[in-house]
Amino acid sequence: MKKYHTIVALVLLSYSCTTAEIPEAASITIDRKVTYERDIKPIMYTNCLTCHSAVNPRNGLILETYQQVKASASTGTLIQRMNDAANPMPQGGLLTPDKRALVDKWKSDGYLEN
Repeated sequence: MKKYHTIVALVLLSYSCTTAEIPEAASITIDRKVTYERDIKPIMYTNCLTCHSAVNPRNGLILETYQQVKASASTGTLIQRMNDAANPMPQGGLLTPDKRALVDKWKSDGYLEN
């Protein structure tokens, strides 16, 4: 049985590694200022608060407010993890390229709140 599980795991791993393509957020152009309230807050609430709310924050990281998200993005690993296919945040997989592009543009725009 152990041999069977190993073979299945190797087949699944090789399939996912050879067929998965990760679109680059850098190829998406955003021609407007990106703000936390309009653009980033909905991404955080939809994708991050399951693990990073004040109720039971994973790794002590809370991403509920502008200040918390800005601090993690500017001095932490938030943006790096959002773009890291090997260790993504959210853990279920990378955000869509358009959402990652918004976060990257928010950073380049200076982490605007409104």
